[in-house]
Amino acid sequence: MNDIFLDSLSEMNEPSISTLKELYNPIKINREEERVQCFYSKFEDGTEKLLVEIDLKTNTTTIFPTNTIEDSRLFLDPKYGIDFVFEDYEIDIDKNEYNNEDYAIYGLPEGFTKTLKFGLGLEKKYKIIINTLKRYFNECEIIILSKTKPTGIDCSKLIINDDDFYKIRRGIGRNQELYQNEAKEAKESFIYDTLLYDTNSEKYPELKRKPQKDVIYKILKTTDFKKISRDDKQSLSELKDSAELSYLTILTAEFENKINGNHKEANYQNFFEENPLLLTMISGSPYVKFKNQAYVGGKSFNNSNGQYPDFLQKHKITNNTFIIEIKTPQTSLLDKSWYRKTGVYSISKDLSGSVSQLLTQKYQLETEIASLMKNAEDREVEAYNVQGLIIIGKLSDLEEKDMKRSFELFRNNQKNLRIVTYDECLEQLKSFVDLLDKNKKKNSS
Repeated sequence: MNDIFLDSLSEMNEPSISTLKELYNPIKINREEERVQCFYSKFEDGTEKLLVEIDLKTNTTTIFPTNTIEDSRLFLDPKYGIDFVFEDYEIDIDKNEYNNEDYAIYGLPEGFTKTLKFGLGLEKKYKIIINTLKRYFNECEIIILSKTKPTGIDCSKLIINDDDFYKIRRGIGRNQELYQNEAKEAKESFIYDTLLYDTNSEKYPELKRKPQKDVIYKILKTTDFKKISRDDKQSLSELKDSAELSYLTILTAEFENKINGNHKEANYQNFFEENPLLLTMISGSPYVKFKNQAYVGGKSFNNSNGQYPDFLQKHKITNNTFIIEIKTPQTSLLDKSWYRKTGVYSISKDLSGSVSQLLTQKYQLETEIASLMKNAEDREVEAYNVQGLIIIGKLSDLEEKDMKRSFELFRNNQKNLRIVTYDECLEQLKSFVDLLDKNKKKNSS
């Protein structure tokens, strides 16, 4: 029995069994030179169940999530039938910082319980990960979380990269909040309609709820229309069209607001990253995301001058790459005064620098594509005369006719790259929304 338990016994005359059980600490720690083990010890007979094993030599930790509810018929059985292995995490076991009588494990990524006597495992909101695997990858026995290995499947093992696990947690948190808010608003609307609107509609007019584009769009986007009736299919298709129109209408308003603001370049990059539909629409071809801030070559012997475009996309059919550079709407397109009083305006330093930057990225990618692919996870990518796009500035800032002419002459003479302004992107998006709206009205009439 552990020291805390013995110390407590010495202070009591004739402790009862229930009292002894309350004082008993079931956690037992064995520390060796190359290994640390933690066991859950049963009060009645001292039966031990291994909870944690830390291999100090390889810096690998394995946890065995266990049911530690003593009244349960599954007491000391595995929680999931899946164990977790952590590679390259600095993990140790120590006294709980909030309760010195309990032990906790430190160094696990967020999302895992830490108090040992509770049997370890995932926090409640992340148990959906286990449920999903049980449904679609039932043969999974071990989940390996790694800071170096890419996410993948190895027989009965699922490897999850630390960055991907962070994305999963973030996505679960987002969706949970999203649907909680939707449910809350639905309940509030029901109460309002029943108690107020239905009683006195003049004083309490019908509530106009803010459109929940994310909820309805995500559901409709993943609906399998092959498995529903023809009537339901037609209704849902119409609803999907309405949802897409609502989504794009909201996106247009957000984009216009973003353009009229004064944000840092990274803010606009994030906006395009969160709304990839915009980039696909502007590029005019079925390009899909390949990698953001991808390294495309160019480093010298002192490890400098590496090229990292904002977005590196690839063609959905040909796999050819496409480079996109994002500047701000406030970036100047032209110098403010004539070049030698000729009625001609010189290209601004920012625009000419952006063109040179993209052309350098294009050159490095085409030159080093073979070596870049050598160690890449996705080798289905090509670099045939790579095209590029720069999103920069606003045409509305070019007030004079000579300015517009100088700008058009410059960008229309560029080879292998397009220069598009933010207000042009906005007009393209608005035209698409108008077209959808007209088709919707036509189909409904």
